[in-house]
Amino acid sequence: MQGHRLIIFFLLVIFGAPNLYAASFSLNQAGNHEIGHVVEYWQESQERKPLEEISQQQNWKSHNSSDINLGFSQSPYWFKAVIDYQQPGLDQINDLDEQTDLDWYIRITYPPLDYINVYLCDSEIVTKPTQQCQTAQLGDRIPFDNRARFNPNFITPAALSPGLNYLYIEVMTEGSYQLPISLIDKKSLDEYLAVNDFFRGGYLTLMLSMMLYNFSVFFMTRSKTYLYYSAFILTFALFHMTYEGSGFQLLWPNFPAINTFAMPVAFAFNQIFTVLFVVNFLNLKNNVRINNYFNVLLGLAVLTLILIPLIPYKLFIPIQNLLNITITASAFFLSLKYWHKKQSAARLFTLAWAVFITGMITANLRTLGVLPGNFFTQYGYQVGSFIEIILLSLALGARIQRLQLDRIQAKHDLIHEKQEKMIELQQLIVGVCHEMNTPIGNISLSNSYLTDLGDQLKELDLATVKPSDFHDRISDQAVAIATIKSSTLALSRLTHVFRNIKINEGDHPKGTFDLSALVMDQTTLFKTKVDIEAESNLDNGTKRSILFNIKTPDHLVLESYPTAFNLIFDQLITNSWDHYPSNQQYNLEINIHLHRSNDGLSIIFSDNGTGLPSDEIDQLFMPFFTTSRGSNKRLGLGMFQVKTIIIELLNGTIEQSISKAGGLQIFIFIPELKTEFKAEVKADFKKGAMKRLKTI
Repeated sequence: MQGHRLIIFFLLVIFGAPNLYAASFSLNQAGNHEIGHVVEYWQESQERKPLEEISQQQNWKSHNSSDINLGFSQSPYWFKAVIDYQQPGLDQINDLDEQTDLDWYIRITYPPLDYINVYLCDSEIVTKPTQQCQTAQLGDRIPFDNRARFNPNFITPAALSPGLNYLYIEVMTEGSYQLPISLIDKKSLDEYLAVNDFFRGGYLTLMLSMMLYNFSVFFMTRSKTYLYYSAFILTFALFHMTYEGSGFQLLWPNFPAINTFAMPVAFAFNQIFTVLFVVNFLNLKNNVRINNYFNVLLGLAVLTLILIPLIPYKLFIPIQNLLNITITASAFFLSLKYWHKKQSAARLFTLAWAVFITGMITANLRTLGVLPGNFFTQYGYQVGSFIEIILLSLALGARIQRLQLDRIQAKHDLIHEKQEKMIELQQLIVGVCHEMNTPIGNISLSNSYLTDLGDQLKELDLATVKPSDFHDRISDQAVAIATIKSSTLALSRLTHVFRNIKINEGDHPKGTFDLSALVMDQTTLFKTKVDIEAESNLDNGTKRSILFNIKTPDHLVLESYPTAFNLIFDQLITNSWDHYPSNQQYNLEINIHLHRSNDGLSIIFSDNGTGLPSDEIDQLFMPFFTTSRGSNKRLGLGMFQVKTIIIELLNGTIEQSISKAGGLQIFIFIPELKTEFKAEVKADFKKGAMKRLKTI
């Protein structure tokens, strides 16, 4: 028994019996039959071989999968399948119409294949292909009119004979070698084509409708986001049409050469508008680092578009796939970040992008040969893009609503700001009138007195006037003249103060300076002045002192307006000192905290003074508001000037509140300042000791 087995083995080795090893597909009923699991494949060398030699090839490899995906290759592939056709008998027929032979078709549902040569033969070893085989030439490099059915998929008739039929297919393509193949009867094929045409047409109609809708919204709003989104939809629809063959079928059926570059061009343009849309939708231009990253991706997309004529297709498509995965993944993770920041539009954007990226990545990985071919990997990006278009349209609608609310809020803020400015202007006018009323009144009164005195002197008889009376009149005249002079000086001083209320950029030259050093110098100088005054007042029994707690980087170099910052800190410190009661038992303590971030400069100024009542703190920055007008001869314009400098010159914001110590606290924020640290400061920062508390 063992000897008979050895004899059979050696006979098989010597004479070969490939048909014994080749799995066959048994076809005995109508319908759509996937045959990929019985297809074997063999890769040619650089030199093509005819079917006569291929049919005698014994080293075929099995795939054991319904959808064949061999990725990219430099050489063509041959595919082989054995079909055992068993014509249905009368006992298997329920419909009299089925008693005739069925019309069968071979269907390949991967349109990007370049050349496909189909041979359906009646014997396994082929010596005369024209006599033994039915042949068909397919592919997207062949004019579309040569196809048997008007459909982007490759469909060719298959006249099957009862018994064994041998199917050989040669595929040559610059793209991915995928062969989702099936046998389908005419009735099932007609039903499939009707459904396929319906869904393809519906998908393209939806894409076109959404593109036109968003384009019309662009004309109404003039928002670039809608323009880029319309372009994104259009280019994605064109890419989809080139990928699944509708572009070749409907747009350029007689020009197959366009298929050599249509997909890369549409893919590149879609990547360009994807980046532009993401940047504008998420408003990434405010973040320099992220915006620069997406600018690099945009530059790479533009570069791939330029290099299309120079790079081979089979090398170019993987590069585009990897770039597309990078762009979509970056947009997704960035949208998660903005979702975390509670942006409502980012939530819908993230959901839409999650669906889209899932479909695109699976399609790209299938093209690269990483994932097997199936319904989800083949059509997932279409389903994902369909859902994404709907969700992004909702997100854009939410964005419109948010922009409308922002405009309404901006109008309210503008009205409120105008009302505040009107109140400030009214108070400024009243204050100016009040401050100038006294010296003007004194001048008017003195002038009237001098006029009356002159009239009296004219009526006097100098011979009878006593020297003492004449001397008294001269003394009164001198007093009136002195009053006029002092009032004139007061008016001059007021005019100078009023002139300085208006902030002119030319009055504050721009330059580079160290803000930390400026604050240290300002506080040291002020403390020295206070200490000198305190020593001179020892005889009066009062001695007030001041303590500064300063928290600032060792070096904070800015390119801004040093005189403006000098005036701000001078006014803040002077204001705290002037309003600090002289009878307090403890010293005045002022805290200054400077903090630099990517957004700008933050300044927190606070003291332990008596502060302001809650009903007066909102008036702190109003012109001519002061609580020590009589004692310190203050006009109440210092804090108003500080606010004007910060808002009008530095484009910042200033807020007031009560400090923890019960005094006044001022928060100042100045955005987008150009800052830089010196080398030694960077070294200290690495050691974790960049900032330290200084007490003066």
